[in-house]
Amino acid sequence: MNKNILVIGGEGKNGRRVVEKLRNMGCSVFSTTRTKEEVKTDLLFFDWKDVSTYEPTLSNIDKVYIVHPDTSVPDAYEQINLLTSCMVEKGVSKAVLLSGRGQELVLKCEEILINSPLEWTIIRSAWFNQNFSEGHFLQGIQSGSVTFMAGSVKEPFVDLDDLSDAVVECLIHKKYNGKIYEVTGDELLTFEEAVETIGSSLGRDIKYHFLNKNEYLELLKNIGLPHFVAEHMTVAFGEILDGRNENVGNGIQEILGRNPKKFKDFVKSSQFS
Repeated sequence: MNKNILVIGGEGKNGRRVVEKLRNMGCSVFSTTRTKEEVKTDLLFFDWKDVSTYEPTLSNIDKVYIVHPDTSVPDAYEQINLLTSCMVEKGVSKAVLLSGRGQELVLKCEEILINSPLEWTIIRSAWFNQNFSEGHFLQGIQSGSVTFMAGSVKEPFVDLDDLSDAVVECLIHKKYNGKIYEVTGDELLTFEEAVETIGSSLGRDIKYHFLNKNEYLELLKNIGLPHFVAEHMTVAFGEILDGRNENVGNGIQEILGRNPKKFKDFVKSSQFS
C-alpha cells in the first residue's frame, strides 16, 4: 500500500508527468510550488533556498521524488544533504533522485542518498527529447535557428514519457531499491542531427549553429543572464558535452522491459508551436 508521495519539482515538464501518472494509478500525490499564492490541498510550498520550508513539506510523506533545478551547482550538495536529513527525521521511507550523468558534483549528491538510512533509487538521465518541444530549444525550433555549444558530440536523448514511467515504477516498487539506472534513449544523435530530424519532419529548414564555450558565454550574457549564471551554465555544459556521456544506458529496458522511444517517433508525435 503506497502512502503519500511528494514530487519536488512537480510543476516542471518532468515532474508533472510523474504526478499525473501516479494520480491515474490512484496514488496520493503532493507536488511543490515556489509560489506561496499557489499553495492548496495537493500543492505545497517548497523553496530549495529556504531550509525552513523543508520540514513542513515533508509532514506525513512516505516517499519523495527529488528533482533539483541543477545538481551540478555547489549549493545543491548542501541542499540535498539537508533535505535528506529532514526526510530521515520526518519518517520518509524512500527517495528517488533524478540525477545527471558523469559530473563530479552530481555524483557527490548521489552519495548523500546512498549513505543515508533511506531506501533509494537513483536515475541518471540523458537530455530530454522535450527540450526541443517544451524547453531550452523550442524558441530556436520555432524561429528556424537553434544555437548551442554542442559540436560533433552525440547524445542519447531520452523521452519524458519513458523517463516518467521509469520514475513511477521506482517509486512504487521495492525491487528497484538500492540501484542506479542510466536512463537514455537507445540511439546517439548530435544536436545538429536532432534539429535536422525535426526540420525534416516539419518540412522546414531549421539551421543549427555551433558556438564554442566562450562564444556561448557571451551570447548568454548578451541575452541578460548574470555573468555567474552564464559562466556556470557554460562550464556545466562543457562537462556534459565533452564526450563522457556519448554512450547509451539500458535503464529503460531494465525498469520497463521495453525499448526507449525513438527520437523520430517523438518528433512525429509532438507539437512545436
